[in-house]
Formats: sequence, C-alpha cells, structure tokens
Amino acid sequence: MNNPLKGWYSDLFGSRGVDVAAALNYVDELAAASSDAIAVQTAARVLLNTVIGAVDQILTSRSPEKLAILELIDARIAEKAVDIDQQISDWMDSNVDHDNLISEWMSDNFDVNDYNVDDVVSDKISEWASDNLADEITECVKANLTFRVILD
Repeated sequence: MNNPLKGWYSDLFGSRGVDVAAALNYVDELAAASSDAIAVQTAARVLLNTVIGAVDQILTSRSPEKLAILELIDARIAEKAVDIDQQISDWMDSNVDHDNLISEWMSDNFDVNDYNVDDVVSDKISEWASDNLADEITECVKANLTFRVILD
C-alpha cells in the first residue's frame, strides 16, 4: 500500500525521523515562542514530514500477521512444488521415449565403427601398414642387403 501523505513530503524541510511526539513538541515550542508565521509554518512542515516517515514505516513494516501469511504462502508453494516435480516426472516418463532419443543422438554423432573397437584397430593397423610398410622394406633392403651369387 502506498502512503497517501507522500505527496506532501518536502526535502526543503527536516523531520524528526518517525518520532511524531518530538515533531509536535517542536511545533508547540515555536508557536509559543514566536509570533512569526513562517517559523510556525516551518515547524508544521517538519511535523508533516515526520508523520509521513512514521506512516511509511508502518506501511512497510513486517507485522506478525504479515510474517505468518508469508510463512503460510511459502509452505503452500513448497507443498505444490513437490506435486509439480512429480507431475513433470510422470509426464516425461509417459510421453518421452528416452531410449529412442539417446539412440538417435548416438547415431547422429558417432560412426558405427566407433562401437566395434576390434575392427577399428585392425583397420587402422592395415591402413598404416599399406601406407608405410612397403616404403620401409624397400629402404631397408637397399641399405642393408648384399647379394652374393655362387655358381657351381
């Protein structure tokens, strides 16, 4: 709720915080000691600012009733949250085929050979051998092999 007095608040004048009695005493002192209307107006404005501050404090305070209502609301939300979690879980179990989704994702992101390790290793060794072994043997034969021919 908004403070209906807030529209009359003025930073031009001071206040006594939320101590309305002190503000009233200030008005009484100035009114009794002065015939100056401006001084009394100033004191009245200080009183008004003080009343506005006090009303603001009342409106924004957390009374025991407000705290009890908030606690009740929190308890009801927490109670419903458990129900909502269970409802979501039940719906997911009934309407989503997780195994199929996982299989689709796996087939989209992996090659079939990724599942058969023995074939992959054999293919890789064969591929390396055909790419590199012939050159290695030729080089070794040229460098290290000496032929002798013996005729009888």
